[in-house]
Amino acid sequence: MTREPVTLFADQTLREAISLLNSRKIDGLPVISTDRHVIGMLTKSGLMNSFAEGISPDTPVADVMNTSVLTIGPDESISDAWKMPAERLPVTDSEGSLIGILTRTDILHSYFYCLAQLQETIHTAETLSIILESAYEGIAVIDASGTIREINKAYCRFIGKKREEAIGKHVTEVIDNTRLHIVSATGIEERGYIQHIQGQDMVVHRIPIRKDGEIVGAIGMLIFEGVTELYNILGRMQELSRQVADSSLITPKPNEINQHFERILGNSESIVFVKKIAKKAAATPSTVLITGESGTGKELFAEAIHHLSPFADGPFISVNCAAIPENLLEAELFGYEEGSFTGARKGGKPGKFELAHRGTLFLDEIGDMPMLMQAKILRALQERAVERVGGVTKQQVDVRIIAATNKNLEDMVKKGTFREDLYYRLNIIRLNLPPLRERRKDIPILITHHLTSFCEQFGLPPKFMLAEALHILSEYRWPGNIRELINTVEMLVSLTENQEITAADLPVHFRAPLSDSLTLQDAGRIGNKESILTEMKEMVSRNEKEAILKALSESNGNKAAAARMLGIQRSTLYEKLKKYHIS
Repeated sequence: MTREPVTLFADQTLREAISLLNSRKIDGLPVISTDRHVIGMLTKSGLMNSFAEGISPDTPVADVMNTSVLTIGPDESISDAWKMPAERLPVTDSEGSLIGILTRTDILHSYFYCLAQLQETIHTAETLSIILESAYEGIAVIDASGTIREINKAYCRFIGKKREEAIGKHVTEVIDNTRLHIVSATGIEERGYIQHIQGQDMVVHRIPIRKDGEIVGAIGMLIFEGVTELYNILGRMQELSRQVADSSLITPKPNEINQHFERILGNSESIVFVKKIAKKAAATPSTVLITGESGTGKELFAEAIHHLSPFADGPFISVNCAAIPENLLEAELFGYEEGSFTGARKGGKPGKFELAHRGTLFLDEIGDMPMLMQAKILRALQERAVERVGGVTKQQVDVRIIAATNKNLEDMVKKGTFREDLYYRLNIIRLNLPPLRERRKDIPILITHHLTSFCEQFGLPPKFMLAEALHILSEYRWPGNIRELINTVEMLVSLTENQEITAADLPVHFRAPLSDSLTLQDAGRIGNKESILTEMKEMVSRNEKEAILKALSESNGNKAAAARMLGIQRSTLYEKLKKYHIS
């Protein structure tokens, strides 16, 4: 379970709730009383429904929270937890006080952790045999080349082959529709996938095997009866754990790799180096400055640093300094008192610094902050205190600052557009994220991961990219970096009809990149720049229109709610509705 989870109080507003949900990247929050008893649950879907019905973001949480909440005790089994119909289970002690949150993902992770723990404690062929023949109904192990090195009797019976007929052969020659060799090549695990084997749809897990940081193979696990079989597996794993303990085998320390850093995909030297520095930086309270081109994943690094830092139990609050109008930025950062300006809400409002107390404040696009605000930010960092707009007293704040920018702050300091004293206050630990064109080794890993993710998200059958298409995308310069890659993969998943994505499915600008020195022969072969730019613009417009229609559908036609879902102003949405003739 997640201990000491983020919580809400009944009198907090929906605006504050959605800020917490977005900053922590979670789907629900328990609502507690002053004595930490669980009195309700608020989810993102519940919030979206409320906004669609026109409920104000300043409405108290108590008005919309779900009061029928299932809870579980810390000593109950994860098998019992799995049977309970709830995606997020509050864990309460004997007095009913909240001590943690257990999610469906936590339950599955605990199960797979048991497996990994057993793998590390196996030292004898006898114990390995027990695992192969009773841990799962079917297990196949391949090496880095895709050759089968081990397969148990249950798997052999199911595919109708003898063990000696399978060992030593490439996995594609033995198992129908397998992707085990792909997992071994990319290092990206695939859990709970449906695979058509011997005329049947089966639940499978495919997990890469690593040794000293290198991928040396993969394990394929075949589950015959879905969730029902999971209960049996859990029971067998518990029994095997007792057997291992009885054999006096050494229990390894728990895996201490931070899950948020695991979300930063890639094995290239440049990204591995930056992750190493980031993990060291996370262990200190020092200010971190993250630089790099747009779309390189600066916020993802900021979140990972926060969750591995001494401030991990506090909130992660993100502010885009370029997205907030200059006249509102001060009130957004420092808050305001009641009556400080026309429209100020009753009781005032805390700013981002206050909300981030004992947590992390991420100042994104710091290079776009106006000079006047730079001075006020510097004062807040030096004094570790803030004063609300219209206020007369200062409030101490304990906040870890992470700033990010895609601009050259050194040049801005020379030109006088960025304060030198603030620059040195921020530039204590520097992380420069490499652009995607400098880590081409990671491109296939990122593409494969997001292909799988979007297919699952959209409820589509798995799609695969053929080698030629993957090669073309690996050679592309990706000026928009990872953000452009993700958008491209989403477009391909949405528009490609077949399961296999070929080079012909790629937009023209990938298959024939623009060049300032096109020859007449080139122009005749791929068309002129104007036609390519036209195609690109049409593709962007098509995707934008589809996103707007989807948001309107999910918000039941509520344009204010749709604008919030799209992350744009309502006036901007109306302009786009007019542009695309959407009524």
